[in-house]
Amino acid sequence: MGQDIAISGTGIAGLAAATAILGAGRDCVLFGPTTQVMAGVVQLAPNGWAALSVLGMAQDVMLRATRLHEITVRNLTNEATLARLPLTDVYASVARADLADVLEQRIKQTGRFSWHNTSVEEASQTGASVNIIGKDTGLHHTAGLVAADGVAGFGRSFISGQSGSAIKTSLATDKIALRSMVRLSDLPTFFSHPASNLWLGDGVHIVHYPIGDSVNIVATLPKSLARVEWQARFFRHNTPLQPLADPAIHWTATPLPRSGNTVCWRRGNMVLAGDAAHVMPPHLAQGAGQSLQDAACLMQSLAEYTDVSKAFAAYARHRSGMVAKIAQKAEISGKIMAFSGFAGRLRNAALDLGGNHLMQNWLADVWAADPGLSRQST
Repeated sequence: MGQDIAISGTGIAGLAAATAILGAGRDCVLFGPTTQVMAGVVQLAPNGWAALSVLGMAQDVMLRATRLHEITVRNLTNEATLARLPLTDVYASVARADLADVLEQRIKQTGRFSWHNTSVEEASQTGASVNIIGKDTGLHHTAGLVAADGVAGFGRSFISGQSGSAIKTSLATDKIALRSMVRLSDLPTFFSHPASNLWLGDGVHIVHYPIGDSVNIVATLPKSLARVEWQARFFRHNTPLQPLADPAIHWTATPLPRSGNTVCWRRGNMVLAGDAAHVMPPHLAQGAGQSLQDAACLMQSLAEYTDVSKAFAAYARHRSGMVAKIAQKAEISGKIMAFSGFAGRLRNAALDLGGNHLMQNWLADVWAADPGLSRQST
């Protein structure tokens, strides 16, 4: 039996899990594409940076990131500022490709890994050995398997017992996210301000923030509103956002799932991480951040227990409890942002009266570093 630990999936969660395994002194085997284009940008809140510090990579990632100094909330209809929250702790945007590159470089520096350009098709456990069959029909024996292959991957269905179609149905919503990256040189200087900007409208919200020489823009709205000329409807009468009504700007539409935490994270020496374990709505900048916290916790558990089964049990027990609270807040935040009519006006009035205090209290436990990782040093 091999003493290395396998990872299914080579996205952010999988690469982070690999660095955790290597950081705990184990060797790892990766299953997934060896070359892939990771599009998009993530915001990393203080807890994400705390996890990167535990993994020993915060400084390397920060060299690729754009620091954001405040969160500003505005009324999309009348352009009024509802709240402005200074960010004293580290909060920054980073391209997914850059984050993945830093993680991949750390993995390759160790020389204690193998990488199979295939996906996991089957897995079973015999005693303490995990038997993995790849799509290329290769058979591998490892001490454990971390399934970080996404919500539609092999791991979630295998470990939770849910079928792929059942998972898809349980996560479906009527919301859609429309995303675009625009060069700052093509927009007014307003967009280059180092802040995460949230615009709350009638059943819709817009987020934009700078990343390098560009700005990342995300519009979240019901699918029924994402029709022809939706940009004109929401941007044309808003002076700061008016340039975004340009029909030449390309928008990429992606379905927006509800939060979905699997009840079962572990099956013997096989365990979930990242979206495979928890689908995180993007309303609190926690998607990538929670995957990084998974990795930091995994590293601590593997360092504490030589027995993989005990390490995975400790990891799953701790992270499943922590993530459930965050996912619930992200779900509630999304519903509040989607308010329309009277509820939307009441939301805006509450933010106008005490927005900073409300936001600080709401985000305090979300952005706090995981207390379970306090024993780790950078």
